[in-house]
Amino acid sequence: MHRRAAGHAMTTKTSSATRKDLDELISIFAAPNLKASVEESTWFVNCYFDYHHVLVAKADGKIFGACFWRIEGERICGLGWIENIWVKETHRGKGIGEQLLSKAILDMKSFFDRGGGTLRKVILTTQESKQSARRLYEKVGFKNAAVVQEAYGPGDSDIIYVLDVHD
Repeated sequence: MHRRAAGHAMTTKTSSATRKDLDELISIFAAPNLKASVEESTWFVNCYFDYHHVLVAKADGKIFGACFWRIEGERICGLGWIENIWVKETHRGKGIGEQLLSKAILDMKSFFDRGGGTLRKVILTTQESKQSARRLYEKVGFKNAAVVQEAYGPGDSDIIYVLDVHD
């Protein structure tokens, strides 16, 4: 998927991550607001690369967006899960998050189609305080399904979002 970023002369490309992207992804996700350490980032990125799915948005050979997704439960359930979506601050508000989410949903549909199944729902969570993320998810069609108080620790509550997938 290619897109010319609004107001920029660069061409963006969204595709599956490759081994060449691992070090850059680990560095990105080692940031304090994403993962707690380089060790945790290394585990997370490698786990998703080896066992699940990672999409990247690139321009000029640099990653400025990523989406980590997996199939939830058994294939017969028809559930996809967006584990993490990240867009570099300087590139936010330019459609990159929407592009990554759309590509992830298309990839999930293809995954299920190849196995003779059907993608029914895509699930993700975000902190209640992350207003821009919530606007993005709602723009794509995700609905607020539940609020979990302090799911990941004291303080902020998390929202579970669900997208009903219709062909």
